[in-house]
Amino acid sequence: MRRRKRRTGKKPLLAAVMFVTAAVFLSGTVFVKTVVEPNMENAARMKAEALVSRTISKTLSQQFKGQEKGGSLFTVEKGSDGSMEMVQADSVEINIFLSEFSVSLQEAFQNMEGERLRVPLGSLMGSKILSQAGPSVTLGIMPLSVSSTDFRTEFETQGINQTKYKIYMILKCRVRVMAPFSSRVFATKNTVLIGETVILGKVPDSYVQVPQEDILDVTEE
Repeated sequence: MRRRKRRTGKKPLLAAVMFVTAAVFLSGTVFVKTVVEPNMENAARMKAEALVSRTISKTLSQQFKGQEKGGSLFTVEKGSDGSMEMVQADSVEINIFLSEFSVSLQEAFQNMEGERLRVPLGSLMGSKILSQAGPSVTLGIMPLSVSSTDFRTEFETQGINQTKYKIYMILKCRVRVMAPFSSRVFATKNTVLIGETVILGKVPDSYVQVPQEDILDVTEE
């Protein structure tokens, strides 16, 4: 009577195949999370910041069309001899400007169709040699909204008896990046010069110097 031989070779082979498959899948997942996704996010963020900056510049040009840039944002007081005694930002006018600009920028975002960014797979894998190689991954970039607006002022010394007083607008916006099988929203921050005036001669007394930053800032009395 013959005894049946037990087939024991297939089980270890199947287990080895499953182990290798799991290891490859895990390594691939870790590689995507630690290398591909950060590179994809960096590429999308750079493109999104450029897109938002472009839209801000275009909207700002339309806002100032036909008028002096930032001319109404300053309050200047002169003495009897014509010398400038005080210069400061007109917070009321600035807040009105920021409110109007925020609405205009939001409308510009809503009218946009977004942009597409093609990133070569070699670039996403972090290879400098193969940065332009392989198929491309398409990312969609869409500005969503203006999340906040603010402003800051700054004195800048240009030379002897010449100082520039500047007003900057600080904008924070939300942008959506759509990648294959994922979507993410992140914030951008832009600081834009919206007005400046040149002070010739004696600098007004209504300022305080901040040595740590080497700038001059306005104080209210």
